[in-house]
Amino acid sequence: MPARRRRPRTAAAAATALLALALGGCDALPLPSEDESTDPPSAAAPMDPGAVEGAGTTPVDPSWLCRPGEEDPPVDATDGGTLVPETVRAEGHRVSVSGPFRLEPDHTYGGFVPEGVLLPADPENRGAPAAGFDGQLGVADAPAPPMVVRERVEVAGEGAAPSAATAQLTVGTCDDAPLPEGQFLLRLSGGGIDGPGRGRDDAGWSASEDVLVDVVDGELRAVPGVVDAPSGETPADLSALACRAPLEPVGDGDGLEVAVEDPTTSVSTAVPEDGAGAGVSAAVTVTGADRGTRALLQAVVVVHPTTGTVVAGARNAAEIPLQWMGEDGATRTERAWTTQGACGADALAPGDYRAHGVAVTVDADGDTHVILSEAWEVEVVDEEVVD
Repeated sequence: MPARRRRPRTAAAAATALLALALGGCDALPLPSEDESTDPPSAAAPMDPGAVEGAGTTPVDPSWLCRPGEEDPPVDATDGGTLVPETVRAEGHRVSVSGPFRLEPDHTYGGFVPEGVLLPADPENRGAPAAGFDGQLGVADAPAPPMVVRERVEVAGEGAAPSAATAQLTVGTCDDAPLPEGQFLLRLSGGGIDGPGRGRDDAGWSASEDVLVDVVDGELRAVPGVVDAPSGETPADLSALACRAPLEPVGDGDGLEVAVEDPTTSVSTAVPEDGAGAGVSAAVTVTGADRGTRALLQAVVVVHPTTGTVVAGARNAAEIPLQWMGEDGATRTERAWTTQGACGADALAPGDYRAHGVAVTVDADGDTHVILSEAWEVEVVDEEVVD
């Protein structure tokens, strides 16, 4: 399934017939010229993503990235237009990114010629480039990226720019090695735009955000439910973990399972001398059939034994982080504070409670899933009872 933003995709039916006529005879897909179209420039027909994905490709020379400092970059200026990524499709070595496209005033559309740079993601913030790849690439002393664009679909056109565009690229490596496994950021830009003023060099466009893609078993994959995440987090519905909410699974789990190790079974009402507080902790492991990047939050949540409502470990954030799930899944040690930050009183009253390891994820459609581990019993004891 493609990753997509959680808002309606741009309609593309109006362009299908025009683009399909071009597929039989050439690699570039011509859009209607200004003279042939009755649409005003501000409302030009969008590209048809299906037609772009089925078109022939043009080779791309990645020498400027593979031999930094020896070649000039293909696009100097990128302020002539903006592509807003909304959907991502990735399969094999091909990736397609679609979304609204807008041209800046006083710029002229002359076709859609996408470029792309792939950057390894930072393990601590998977929406940002890894250290060493957060500066300018292609210049002397810059690192060569682990993957580069080797082919693209070029779309010819004149006059009004399309209201939505699709950039399709074929990815390889500088030395024709297999694609390296991991998570990457695709930074899109492109040419085909003329800037204002007679004789000015061609301008370019850029994407509003870097796009997330994975490589697993040598093939590209979209990140489920996530197109971009500059902060390393993505929206999710955590209302099921709110204070006093009944703790129940949400969705079918999207193929994930949750288990805990080393759970706390007894906790005191006393606050430790270091003032850090006390709580119920466990190592929460999430496993699934697929490796790769997931929007994933782990937590320990304590519930009332009779009502099943959340009394400690509640979450009210609007976003959850991205994590890489390997062969053994993803494990984090989490804690539900019981001496501070519990729902209602300053601390949980002495008594018996139940606890769960919890995982929250989003699927390819952007829907939130809440998965629970088996419950375990927790006793909150008064400080006088603890030796």
